[in-house]
Amino acid sequence: MRNQHGDTEFIEVFSSDDSAAWSDAASEPSGLADPTGDQRRARRGVVVAGLVAVAAAITATAALSDDGNSNTAATTTIPETTLVRPQFDPLPAAHYLIDDPALTPYAADIVSSSGNSEQVVVYSDGTPVGPIAIIETHHRSYEPYGILGASRDVVDGIELVRSPIACPGEAVTRDTRCETVVAEVAADEQWSITIRGTRLNDSDFVQIVRSVGVVNGTLQQDPNVMASLHLGVTFEADSLDTLLFGAVDSTVRYLTADGQIATLRSAVGTPDHRLASLPYLAIDAQASFYDRTYGYLDTGETIVVWEDEGRLLSLVAPIDAAELSRISRHVRQATDREWTAMVYGLRPDFTVGDFATLATGETSNGESWRAGPQIAERAGRTEFLWWWTVPGRENFADSASASLAVGNSPNVETVVVPGATFVFVSQPDSGGTVTVRAADGLQYTAELTQPFTKSLVYITVVRIEEQGPVTVTINGMAVTA
Repeated sequence: MRNQHGDTEFIEVFSSDDSAAWSDAASEPSGLADPTGDQRRARRGVVVAGLVAVAAAITATAALSDDGNSNTAATTTIPETTLVRPQFDPLPAAHYLIDDPALTPYAADIVSSSGNSEQVVVYSDGTPVGPIAIIETHHRSYEPYGILGASRDVVDGIELVRSPIACPGEAVTRDTRCETVVAEVAADEQWSITIRGTRLNDSDFVQIVRSVGVVNGTLQQDPNVMASLHLGVTFEADSLDTLLFGAVDSTVRYLTADGQIATLRSAVGTPDHRLASLPYLAIDAQASFYDRTYGYLDTGETIVVWEDEGRLLSLVAPIDAAELSRISRHVRQATDREWTAMVYGLRPDFTVGDFATLATGETSNGESWRAGPQIAERAGRTEFLWWWTVPGRENFADSASASLAVGNSPNVETVVVPGATFVFVSQPDSGGTVTVRAADGLQYTAELTQPFTKSLVYITVVRIEEQGPVTVTINGMAVTA
């Protein structure tokens, strides 16, 4: 590996505007756009996390132990469910806004169905505390992905992305953190499949990965595999967002006082179905404020959901649950004039600045790669993007929004891509020597440099192909990823 810095050549960097957790870069680059709150969640989330509701309209079987071996008992039967696919009854158009002086209107959008016949199926033992497998189809061929905060393994020839998060349906504590595993399958030239597993051991998860496919645009899964694991279809929809939020038809984004984004969604759907499915996708179960139900996304953001005259509303922001619930009480329907002003009058002030190439090299199969940071600004606040060239397409790059902690304290973020892990390390105000140690003990060193004259942040990036988590030190002092 050789390190360098400076703008050695122009690289189009795709935005993280893809609403899926995987990259969907176009063949013709269009430059970086505004990575919205939705896209931040998409890039960071290996499992899309929502809020927990305590009600579930599913007959629960006995909860099974998570002992690292078999997750099911021999007597467990495949669960029967009566509430599977959400219903979307037509409702008159209704858009919403927030009357709260603490928030600044930022952007509004009308959301239409993609119409691409994608689908998601959630398998479980009938309880939100047992093993869960989520299988999604995507109407595109396999595209390289980039997932923040994860580690990479290869098991029986299958590449797995691991992300330690709180288990769905359980409170966020040291004792309840479990591992979610993700695999991507290229079904054919038109379709790819993403498989997520929670509380499944590697052997069972790899069985599921090998059992899926797409035939004539429809997900196919070997029922014998799921039967052997005592898992049955619990929920179906066209996307995870549909299960979490309903069929969203409009969104409004606001800026908090420190320049972060709060997103309000308005959707149609069946409230009971959302309450039933959320525990299977959620991180944490909480009580409610102001007759709202709240919880936490895997990004650390809070989500609050409620119903208004038949519409499903949700508010997501990096704000304390009690405060966000209070803000939600200032949500009301917009008049036609107000909504038109929101959609056509707002101009998001997000600007993307210079990028820097901090590291280059070749993969083990001889492909060139480059990586580095890009600086951006939103509402006067400096932000960063991590970018890397897409494997097999060295003149194209993908990106992810860096943590807002960058520039405030020493920071480490991993980005798992096919075949490798990028380790982005940053520190405010001073340089230093970074040592990245792979799980097998192999070490890499790199120097922190200041890539942007307008910022005092020092940054470097290291790429490793070794499996497993990494440990990082700056000048011998440990930095937590």
